[in-house]
Amino acid sequence: MLPGLLLQLVAITHVTIVDPTGAASTHDMTVVVDRVRIAWVAPSVSANFPPHARVIDGAGKFLIPGLWDMHVHTVAPSGRALLALYIANGVTGVRDMAADWTTLQQWRREIAQGTLVGPRIVASGPYLEGHDNVIPHIEVHTADDARRAVDSLSRLGVDFVKVHSAVPRDAFFAAVREARARHLAVAGHLSPGVTVVEASDSGQRSLEHLLGFVNRCTPAESVAFAGVDPLRRIVFGACTTRDQTPVYERLARNGTWVTPTLAASYEFAVLPERAVPADTLSRFISDSLRAYLTHIFDAPPDLPSNAGVLGRLLFAKRQQTVGALGRAGVRLLAGTDAPMRNSPPGFGLHEELALLVQSGLSPLAALRAATYEPARYLDALDSLGTIAPGKLADLVLLDGDPLVDIHNTRRIAAVFTRGRVYDRPALDALLAGVERSARR
Repeated sequence: MLPGLLLQLVAITHVTIVDPTGAASTHDMTVVVDRVRIAWVAPSVSANFPPHARVIDGAGKFLIPGLWDMHVHTVAPSGRALLALYIANGVTGVRDMAADWTTLQQWRREIAQGTLVGPRIVASGPYLEGHDNVIPHIEVHTADDARRAVDSLSRLGVDFVKVHSAVPRDAFFAAVREARARHLAVAGHLSPGVTVVEASDSGQRSLEHLLGFVNRCTPAESVAFAGVDPLRRIVFGACTTRDQTPVYERLARNGTWVTPTLAASYEFAVLPERAVPADTLSRFISDSLRAYLTHIFDAPPDLPSNAGVLGRLLFAKRQQTVGALGRAGVRLLAGTDAPMRNSPPGFGLHEELALLVQSGLSPLAALRAATYEPARYLDALDSLGTIAPGKLADLVLLDGDPLVDIHNTRRIAAVFTRGRVYDRPALDALLAGVERSARR
């Protein structure tokens, strides 16, 4: 039997509702949930809900929309068991950026039927790539290849098209045009020879990992960073003394989203050191997944012992870039590239929110990147992103105000999704179940 209580009619009383659009939080409110949707929202003083409703006392607590992780890879060793970690961390939706489509479809059916605990999954299926890769993909080399690949993905029924780093320039633009004709969004990496502005102008809906973005540096910093190893040159970008504000303003005008994935890139910053904050969560990670990640992302063997110092400085530059993007009005999405070492499913999103705030975003802006902006990106504001009657009851009840301290998103009292409520004991049971699975 799944953890969590099936919802009929539930009233969350005397709670503070946090609005990620920037409107003021509303205090002493009652939210009535009828199965999978919010029935109504009203001041507690005037609430008159049916006497048979289950009452959850929200006094001193804060209610936010369910969180979204907008860059994950769910299909990996022990991936099915790890889905519960998203719900245990208040992540009620994810955007899967490349996986076996048959497996994803099966998991989505099980989650919808209530036989598997997991988030809503929006997915690309196989991505487009210019060479062979261990992750599910369609290899493309020409514009014709790209058009045929998008046609195949469209017939498969994917939610969007993802492009990866080695797609040739002509193939990239052909894929974007074909996807537009088929009403499919394009997201992903930058292709060789394609600039950030060109990708944005072409209609690519989101740019991942800050790939292709250059860092604003002083001449002295440019010299210091010139000798960085090739891996970190790719991850953290090049330096320039030129003002990048016009680039950011162009992205803002185009309505292009950017997913920085800072929690994931941090582990490249500290190499050749191995310790990352998420090592404290290693009990949830199976040996098979750990071996899989080491195989894909093993560190270069020839890094100097002081490389981590330079890596941390480059990471700080990346955070400055994120802050500048936010100030320019670029739409940001919170994503983690889970299950990377520093971004385990669910947990990684809270680390990402903290890193966004460290980068200069307000707690409100960081929370917005995991709630309202995903809903806007998915054209789903009618059902997600804020707390209002008629919307899906994907909700997270917190013991602290996330607008005062973003770390309060970790203080979860209950999670509501798909007609179930997971109180703290039920959430702890989910965590315990994943931990047991990792030890098998």
